[in-house]
Amino acid sequence: MKWYWYLICCVLIIVGIFSTIKLIEIFSVSSQEYGTAITIETKNNYEEISKFDFGSIAFDTNDYINFSNVTTFAPQEFNGKDKDYLLLFNDQPAINTTITNGKIVGDVSLVFYGLDGKESSIANLHFTIEYFSSQTKVTTTITNSNNSISYLETYMAINGAVLKIVERS
Repeated sequence: MKWYWYLICCVLIIVGIFSTIKLIEIFSVSSQEYGTAITIETKNNYEEISKFDFGSIAFDTNDYINFSNVTTFAPQEFNGKDKDYLLLFNDQPAINTTITNGKIVGDVSLVFYGLDGKESSIANLHFTIEYFSSQTKVTTTITNSNNSISYLETYMAINGAVLKIVERS
C-alpha cells in the first residue's frame, strides 16, 4: 500500500472519532426550563387561593341563546370577608366582582377581532363560584350574541380555560 492510503485512513478515523463525539453531544441534549414563567401572580405579588383548570368549558343549552356549565370540584376553604381577592380568567381580571363569605361572582368580557382588525364578537362570561362544605361549585353562563359561543370555543381550544382566585397583597 502506498503512503497516501495510510494518510487517508488516518484522516477518516480522526473524522469518525470527532463525529461520534458530536453525535453523543447531540443525542444527550435534554429539554429543560430555566427560570420561572412570568405570570400575573408573580408580577403583582398575588397569592393563588383557588385554581380551576377546565381545559375547555363544555356548555349546555336548551334554546341556543343561553349557555351554561356547572362543574363541581373538591371542597376548598374560602373566607371572602378577611382579605381582598381578585377573580382571573386566563389571567384576565374579572369586572363587577362581588365577593361574600363562601361565594364569588364576576364577569369577564373577551373581545374577538376579525382579519380586518374590526371587532367581530364579544363573549360576556358570568362566573359564580360557591364554596360548600362538601364541594366547590363553579357555574359559568354566557348569552350567545353575534356568534360569541363559537368564538369562545375556538379561543378555549387554543388557550384553555383556567379560572383563578388570587389574594392581593
